[in-house]
Amino acid sequence: MKKILISTIISAGILLAGNAQASNIDSSVEEKLVKVCEAIKSDKVIKVNMAVRDSGIGMKQIANGLVCNGYDPVSFALINNAEKTAKFMAKRSNDNHQELMANL
Repeated sequence: MKKILISTIISAGILLAGNAQASNIDSSVEEKLVKVCEAIKSDKVIKVNMAVRDSGIGMKQIANGLVCNGYDPVSFALINNAEKTAKFMAKRSNDNHQELMANL
């Protein structure tokens, strides 16, 4: 019985910690980042530039840290057949963009 109680407390602590981390992002920033993901999916580089500018976050930070539906921006663009934006985001990434471009 004691083991069940301890495991329940630990599980609850993990779940609460996950919720606390997810609530750290401001809803307006989250909305702007969703627009960046939508722009990446559109395969229009100008839309990506405008969405990134409107987000107030640097292009390199977005290229290296944004996650769209569980994928990095380049992979997300490729999954959605957006080759122009995939190439654009690969060039802006700190990763070896030649390696990312090889996937195209």
